[in-house]
Amino acid sequence: MNFSVWRIIWLVVLPMLLMVGCKVPLDERQAVVELQKKVAMLEEELELSANSQQRLKQELEALQLRFAEARDLILKQGEELQVLADTQVALKKQFSAKVKPEGQKISQAAAVPLTPFSEAEEQVLERLYNDSMTAYQNGDYENAVKLFAAYLRDFPDTAKSANARYWLGESYYSMAQYAQAITEFKRVRKDFPASAKDSDSLLKTAMSYEAIGGREPARAAYTELLRRYPVGLSAERAEKALDRLE
Repeated sequence: MNFSVWRIIWLVVLPMLLMVGCKVPLDERQAVVELQKKVAMLEEELELSANSQQRLKQELEALQLRFAEARDLILKQGEELQVLADTQVALKKQFSAKVKPEGQKISQAAAVPLTPFSEAEEQVLERLYNDSMTAYQNGDYENAVKLFAAYLRDFPDTAKSANARYWLGESYYSMAQYAQAITEFKRVRKDFPASAKDSDSLLKTAMSYEAIGGREPARAAYTELLRRYPVGLSAERAEKALDRLE
């Protein structure tokens, strides 16, 4: 084969080789571009997913906030209803006191008779009462509520039942559960009218009303306290409270 033939072959084959050599890199570049597009799509989907999760989290937090607000509103409405009911009772008492003939004394229920206990029962009730007071003094008010309630359930008419009822109310008061505290302080006065805790219960009833915004029933309770117990520390606190409520 002479030189001219080889020359012709190279002139034909060389361009074909060049075309083949350029085609492979072009396909690779296209593959890279496609891969980059897929990566971009995945990144976009991940970003959308993250935004969706953040939105769901915000919606959940908003729902939790609305639930807490609704719960607080229900509790507040319950306390307001209690205040209204007690205000009505207080006004009725004031009216009755005004129309009562002078010199007529308000009758008191007889003290609850004390039930005799065996020596073993006396030890049990003494230990339970002491445990209740210890829990209160240590600031463990939730446990104090349970223990005082257990004492009153099992021993409702002992020499310390009035005190147990009073400190049950104080435990609720210390936890800012004023509506329940009012109930317990009133129970002291109803069940144990001759108790030494009568004036203290009346004072804390008034303070509990004041704590939940019940100005009228609080003022009525302070006024009754001064009428029944005009001398003493409770009376001094009642006078200051009435000045504050004016």
